[in-house]
Parts: sequence; structure tokens; C-alpha cells
Amino acid sequence: MNQPSANIVIALASMTSLSAFILLGCLFKTLHWLRLVSVLGAIVIGTVTASMYGMADFSSVKEAAWFQLPSLLPFGELVFDPIAILTMLFISVIVLVETTGTWCAVSAVTNVQLTDDRLNRGATGEAVGNLFCAAIGGSPVTGYSTNAGIIAVTGVASRRAIIAGGFILLLLGLMPKLTSIIASIPHPVISGIFAVICVVIAMNGFRVIQNIQLNERNMLVIGLPIMLSLGAVLMPRELVYALPQLLGYLVNSGIAIGAIAAVVLNFLLPVSQEETVATENEHA
Repeated sequence: MNQPSANIVIALASMTSLSAFILLGCLFKTLHWLRLVSVLGAIVIGTVTASMYGMADFSSVKEAAWFQLPSLLPFGELVFDPIAILTMLFISVIVLVETTGTWCAVSAVTNVQLTDDRLNRGATGEAVGNLFCAAIGGSPVTGYSTNAGIIAVTGVASRRAIIAGGFILLLLGLMPKLTSIIASIPHPVISGIFAVICVVIAMNGFRVIQNIQLNERNMLVIGLPIMLSLGAVLMPRELVYALPQLLGYLVNSGIAIGAIAAVVLNFLLPVSQEETVATENEHA
């Protein structure tokens, strides 16, 4: 079997196993634990399937250390480049818009109201996390939209569980051998699982906007960003790499393109008089 066909089989095995675990956990109370371990179980089944096609390579795990602490400024002294600073500020704004959408999806999944205070604390937390990660040579961090999908899939939305998971991830991040195992998981396995989670995220996104009146203006504000996001994802990689660095980053992130387009369209497209009156009545 050629590699494209093998990739499809591996992705289907991951998707099918994840969907089966979720459904069994929801339908039978005695099998609720399957829903909790659905993602991990799908990774195992997908990886085993990939190994049958010789696509699972864990040789790098042997060379990785068991434990390693991060070092402060591992790439040398701080350098303040105005162009780099402006680029990162622009990217940070885009990521913040993207993450705000994630928080809205999480709010819809957990049925917890998303207040301005929660948004401000979330933005502050991300800023502190980015500063800390940059100091130890890591990449900036953000709340991925897959978090909303994981909460919806597993049904676990406890704040204590999330905090405990964060501390566990911090400890596991100090174990290069484990990170090597994660990095060795075949790409089709991750793609198959991510496809299911994306469906869950999309459906919860529609839950967020279900109470919005879908007139012509709002349909454009919602529909055009979706079209642009899909266009960015389907754009040939050769064309993306040929673009300037900043544009390449934007195009490489379909969510970023969609978020910017939604914000711009929301400001540019005129609001009908009926909507203006309704908004004023809500805030009155």
C-alpha cells in the first residue's frame, strides 16, 4: 500500500476509535471512563495501526534524557529589534483575538458566562506565560481551540482538574524522553484525532452564535471569514513559503485570517437601524 493510502487508513483508525470511545462513554454510564481516556486511546490505536505500515519511529526516544531543567536565556543576551517587536505585537493581537474565540467556545461548552473580568484575567495570564516562556528559550503560549473540543469530548470541565493538569504538564515538560515520544507519534494519527475535535469545536462555535439574528450583514460577517479560513488552509504550501514572513504567518493560520476578517467586517459593514435600536435596548 502506498503512503497516501496508508495515511488515510491510519487517520480513519484514529477517527473511528475516538468517535467510538466518545459514543460508548455517552451511551453507557458504566463505560463513562472510555470518554475520559478517548483521546489517549485513539492515539494508542492510531499509533499501533501506523506501526503496521512501518510509519512509527521511536528511535529518538532512546537518545533523549529522562530529566532536564530549562536554562535562562539559552540563545544569548536579549536583543531589542524594533521590527521584530512590532511583528510580535501584531501577532500577539491576532493570537489574542483567536484565543478570545476559544474562550467563547469553552464558555458555550461549560455553560459558564464569559465576563469582561474573565477575559482580562485570561489575557494577563497569557502575557505572563509568554514572558516566562521567552525567558527560558521557549515559544509563546496560547490557549488552543482544541481545549474546548477536549472539554466537550471528555466532559471534564472542573477548574481544579485543569489546574492539576497544568502542573502535571509542567513536570512532564521537564522530561525530554516523554516529549520525544509525543513528537514521534505519526502525523496521520494526530490529523485524524484533530479532525474529530475540530468538528466538535465547530459545532460549539455555532452554539455561541445560535442566538444571533442571521440577517444579511451577520451572514457576511460569519460566512466570509469561514471561507477565507478554508482558503488559507487549502492554499499550496509553496505559495505560503514564498510570501513575506509576516504574511506567511497569517496565511499559515486559518483561524488568524478568519479572526481578522471577522473583526474588520464587523467594523466596516453598516449596521441596520433595527439592530442599533435592539443593541441600545439591551444595554439600557
